[in-house]
Amino acid sequence: MASKSIEHRTTHAFDETLETVTRAIRKAGMTIFAEIDHAKAARENGLSMPETRVLVYGNPKAGTPVMLDAPMTALDLPPRILVRELPGHRSAIAFHPMAEMFEALGAKGEDAARFDAVQQMIADEACRACPTRTLDQKGAAPHR
Repeated sequence: MASKSIEHRTTHAFDETLETVTRAIRKAGMTIFAEIDHAKAARENGLSMPETRVLVYGNPKAGTPVMLDAPMTALDLPPRILVRELPGHRSAIAFHPMAEMFEALGAKGEDAARFDAVQQMIADEACRACPTRTLDQKGAAPHR
């Protein structure tokens, strides 16, 4: 199963986008379980990269029933969202849509679809109609 990513490019600076995504996750009733700061890890090892964070978030009330119906979904739960800095004081958010993959693993359609709806709500809060790309697993954009 090929992995796809959805990327939304904002006109906002990284910090503003990160804060908006964080607020949107909490507004959706989710908890942020972890924040992975890839840029900080790079700096600590003598490397540099633009600001790049992954937020791991979720709600056991949503994830547990899906994992009970389709145990292999636990490999991809809790969901994650990437917030990264782009040139020109802009940023992007990205995530893997989950519904199709979860359904293929045996999750009920309506349960699986809720994950995509929450991800889209977070994206809408963060960028309001910003350009969107669907990327294949190699980062190529097969369509817009």
